[in-house]
Amino acid sequence: MRLAGDDVSILRGTPPPTVAADVELLPVYSTASNATPAVATTRIFLRLEDNTPIDSVRSNIEALDLRVDEIPAYAPHSAWLEPKSGRVDDALSKLDKLRALPRVANVEPQLLRPRGWKSS
Repeated sequence: MRLAGDDVSILRGTPPPTVAADVELLPVYSTASNATPAVATTRIFLRLEDNTPIDSVRSNIEALDLRVDEIPAYAPHSAWLEPKSGRVDDALSKLDKLRALPRVANVEPQLLRPRGWKSS
């Protein structure tokens, strides 16, 4: 599948050995064989229990080589995190460790899908 307007191709199976060294390969996920594919980004959404500020676990986050990228004003108990390396695999490898932090309610990687239009 080729996404229109993007320099992105989605291929099934193992990448061919002829892929250029400067091409970044990322895993693609779907819930079924005919479902819309989703690509993980470097961003992780962390939500703590209500009334638990992100700063209470900031040192734990930084110890995992992650940084707090954004704390939404409407949800000070939540934050968007990114790996200091900027690598998707580093972000995905930290999910279980984030879930083990104290007072964590939810941890989700950001997944991007092609835009879909609803038919009327």
